[in-house]
Amino acid sequence: MTWKYQAAIIGGGPAGLQAALTLGRMHVETVVFDDGRYRNASSSVMGNVLGWAGAEPAALRAAVHEELAAYPWVRRVPERVETAREDGSGLVLVTPSAQWSAERLLLASGVDDALLPIPGVRELWGDIVLPCPYCHGHEFAPGPIAVISDGGHAEHVGGLLRGLSSSVPVVAPADVLSVSRSATGVRIDLRDGDAVEAACAFIPPNARARSGIADDLGIRSAPEGIEIDALGRTSRAGVWAAGDVAKRVDSRIPAAVVTAMASGLTAAADIAASVALVRDGRS
Repeated sequence: MTWKYQAAIIGGGPAGLQAALTLGRMHVETVVFDDGRYRNASSSVMGNVLGWAGAEPAALRAAVHEELAAYPWVRRVPERVETAREDGSGLVLVTPSAQWSAERLLLASGVDDALLPIPGVRELWGDIVLPCPYCHGHEFAPGPIAVISDGGHAEHVGGLLRGLSSSVPVVAPADVLSVSRSATGVRIDLRDGDAVEAACAFIPPNARARSGIADDLGIRSAPEGIEIDALGRTSRAGVWAAGDVAKRVDSRIPAAVVTAMASGLTAAADIAASVALVRDGRS
């Protein structure tokens, strides 16, 4: 069976859910595919999110799911889109249970973080080994905050954190033997036998876009993300991208829940405008 929609969204994180809410409010028939993979799944709390400080990421998603129930023309499907292809009137998306036809597509599938290959990093990721000073730095101030990085990233993040703490040790990843939990937070054991103790440690996330569907459709992308313009449009007409998976070459906006929401709103507004143009015969 093939289900038909005016718009489809791949991704159930902040960008995809904000887009779904926006399209729902504009009465656009929308299907949202949510495979349950979220970049912040390992984080116990969110920071720097207006009105949601200290809340679990899952709590935000649950609240939006309840809100979306007010818009019966928005459907959530807990499945992964396996492939996508063009047809005469738009796109066909294939999931394990069905085929779905959509006139427009928003890619909000997120990214995977290629973490530093240091023992202990993955186990502590999102807890006391972190990617974003804006989201998590304040909670660990004024204690010592470490940076495991080098080059420009170490200089940038270290500079930000020195506004929160008077002790910001910076160590190169190549010098680190392992990281582990300690009584004070995190212990960083070095190859020379020394150790660094800190409340937490920040590392480069090295995000890699989940761009398989974009590749299926021949959309321009790079390891860092799918190329978009200011409205979230990709290189293929009828396909937008938002959230961490989307990348503007000229943008220095940090990846965060609120910036993902903003990009989801921006793309959804342009999608709604596209629907209106077709409906009124102005396209």
